[in-house]
Amino acid sequence: MNMSVPVLRTWMKAVSEISRAVNVADPLDVVLTRIADRARELIGFDFCAVMLSDSSDAQLEIVGWSGLTQDYVGEFRNKGSLQIGPISPEADSPAASAFRSNRTVTISDVRQNVPLYGRLMVSSLMGYNSLVASPLRGERKPIGVLVGYSLPARLYGAADIELTELLAEQTVSAIHTARLRARREWAEQEHRRLMQLVLDEVGLDDLVQSLGNVLNASVAVIENDGKVLAATGNADFTSISKTRRKLNVRPNGELTLITRQVGSDGRDAWVAPVVIAGEVAARLWVIGNDAVPDTTCRRLVEQFALVVGIDIMSTRHALEIEERLSGDLLADVLQEQNTSLPQVLLERGEALGFDLNAASHVILVRGHTIVERLPDVARRIRRLTHVNALATSYRDDVVFLMSETHGSGQGLNRALSELSGTLALPLTVVISPPIHHSSEIRSAYLAAVGAARLRASGGATGIVDLRDFSVLSLLAMADSPTAYHRRLANQLIAPIAEQDDRRSTDLVPTLRTWLASGFSVSRTAGTLTVHVNTVSQRLNRIESLIRRDLKPAATRLDLQLALHVWDIVQTDIPSDCASSRR
Repeated sequence: MNMSVPVLRTWMKAVSEISRAVNVADPLDVVLTRIADRARELIGFDFCAVMLSDSSDAQLEIVGWSGLTQDYVGEFRNKGSLQIGPISPEADSPAASAFRSNRTVTISDVRQNVPLYGRLMVSSLMGYNSLVASPLRGERKPIGVLVGYSLPARLYGAADIELTELLAEQTVSAIHTARLRARREWAEQEHRRLMQLVLDEVGLDDLVQSLGNVLNASVAVIENDGKVLAATGNADFTSISKTRRKLNVRPNGELTLITRQVGSDGRDAWVAPVVIAGEVAARLWVIGNDAVPDTTCRRLVEQFALVVGIDIMSTRHALEIEERLSGDLLADVLQEQNTSLPQVLLERGEALGFDLNAASHVILVRGHTIVERLPDVARRIRRLTHVNALATSYRDDVVFLMSETHGSGQGLNRALSELSGTLALPLTVVISPPIHHSSEIRSAYLAAVGAARLRASGGATGIVDLRDFSVLSLLAMADSPTAYHRRLANQLIAPIAEQDDRRSTDLVPTLRTWLASGFSVSRTAGTLTVHVNTVSQRLNRIESLIRRDLKPAATRLDLQLALHVWDIVQTDIPSDCASSRR
């Protein structure tokens, strides 16, 4: 198409005006209205409309127009926008046809095409008799239609059609630029809002909830070990956290955002690395129908991963300070020689949310280089037990002062067992007797140290639970040389255990039950479900093996203490022994 210089200047002026409107960030309807104005001026239309498809490509909506009356525009809006895929010819229109076919449609005389396009009957509202509809071609499909109307019947030639299509191309470019600018501004606004939430210290849960609302998707932050730090939405992040996914790496070593298919439903997911100090500390998952967004949303997700990193780093810093303060407090408590703790220590405990006078236990963990693993050990114990605890490295051990709560026993045993396995270290773990007042903390610690010393003297490791042991025995264990205790156990319990091993006589379980039943033969027989004569015979055999009379109180006390020591120094405590202590 050849253009004269004046026409070319007019076109360049129109394109420049449209570009300025986009660059100054005018609203999209304002930009499209200016395009409609320029279409009337450049191509000679009496009216012009720019129609865009809705998000589902079901209807066309008039967004910008020039010369059309409000009644005409209202006619479309009141009866619903133009259907792109009408169910009958009566509901079809040239604009919808141009959109569907992705080609320009011309109507020289509407009176001749009413049977083909029923919507042409509304032309009487404006009095137009001809029109041209050119699709606004996007990258993959049309995004709308540019429609020019003329009052008289008009035969549109090749030049008219080419000019209309050229202006349609400019319209697409303007729409794309305006939308991109709006999306960027939206993303920047959301990023600033998220950063403000971080400054307001709302917490990771609220941050994740906010991003989920913005993206209309399920969002989660999952640590490398599979722990879900925060999540929102209906996605099954529990199963996702068990998977191991490798993040893409650019040639320069920079981590990139990736997209993967996850789950049986085949929904897309975005996985963004949360990097702290050059290392991936966690992963940000976004799952949903809209989880794979455009470039703008992708940038928002990447920025949010930075926000999450800042929040995690802040949380870790706060935890490190809290752990240091709690460690200093517990070390001071263990060093305190007075019967009652000074008020200043109690107040320091209250400031950390820990009541030193409440029921608790001392947990002592002993093992090679265990002190160097204090942060990891403390984190695992707290995560698995969900119990408030002070933790410190004291001498060569890791020591906890742990609140006693309902059901904490099972969680503690599970945590300690997992700890021994995951650290791959031979550990001796001692659970102290119950502490009912702060004045008992040091005594409980000394009892745990004595039990650990006894355990080590037998060359054994594992868990030693002193929660049901007598206080008298524990104090003896803490304050007396371990050699005496082992000698007592070897003299009184070893001969009985050896007899059980050789002949399966169940003498040790009988002795344990007899001591626990108040030295009653009948109650012992009832507990073991045997005849009283059987119990008497076994007790007589025990007397013969240890060469001591069971009647004196001193013998019975020695047997109780020896049995406690025997349980501690043995690598494996028989299940019947453990059950009898519960």
